[in-house]
Amino acid sequence: MCGYEAKWDPSSPYWNLRSVRAHLSEDVQRFLVASCLKLFGRLKCRDYARFDWRLDHNGTPRLLEVNPNPGWCWDGHLAKMAALAGVSYPEMLEKILKSAEHRILD
Repeated sequence: MCGYEAKWDPSSPYWNLRSVRAHLSEDVQRFLVASCLKLFGRLKCRDYARFDWRLDHNGTPRLLEVNPNPGWCWDGHLAKMAALAGVSYPEMLEKILKSAEHRILD
């Protein structure tokens, strides 16, 4: 687990780690999407969540963490993941807010 210093201190050895797009097979992608959707419902997540996965040495996806309330900061992991999916930061915020609005109004 990485604490505040690992994430935000420029002298930390973790400071230079970067998020990159994973190159996954279609089967693994389908598994991850289906698993995240199922977990989102079973865990009663609302509006948005972040699911962190890692591949083991055999390439099998392993769930690392479910974060039902990841930070909205412009340089956080959620924003980085959105950008990798072609969603800008303002678009990401709009999608989250619209989801909450639809949930409340429906």
